[in-house]
Amino acid sequence: MLYKKILAAVDGSEGSFVALHNGIEIARNTGAELTMLYVTNEVPLPLYGGVYPVGMANTTVEVKEAAITEQRHGEEILNRAQRRVEPGIKTTTALLHGDPHATICSYADSHNIDLIVIGNRGHSGFKKLFLGSVSQKVVSDAHQPVLVAK
Repeated sequence: MLYKKILAAVDGSEGSFVALHNGIEIARNTGAELTMLYVTNEVPLPLYGGVYPVGMANTTVEVKEAAITEQRHGEEILNRAQRRVEPGIKTTTALLHGDPHATICSYADSHNIDLIVIGNRGHSGFKKLFLGSVSQKVVSDAHQPVLVAK
């Protein structure tokens, strides 16, 4: 299969940059466009019947500040990823907010992605059992082939 659009999910981890390297190699060999996607973490806002408990008056401000910090972090990760791609490979970056696995799958569907490349951080034991990993969920839910890089 000839890939025309490849999505590399990056989160700043070493595993995601290994995945990016694989995506770059495939894009170079196939002439595909490479999209690098970072998904910001969701910052939950605890509400108790619509009223904040005593001492939580600054919660809204803190959540907004956390979201701004996460946005900046995502921009930095995408800039680092972009610097790893050599000239001649057509690239796009995307910074989205939401649940990482659902956002990756949704983006891939809506942008006609042919291949998703994602890192595997190697979670094991109880963490993997109870939480699952983003890469496992993407493999399960994506409609495209998924390359999990180790």
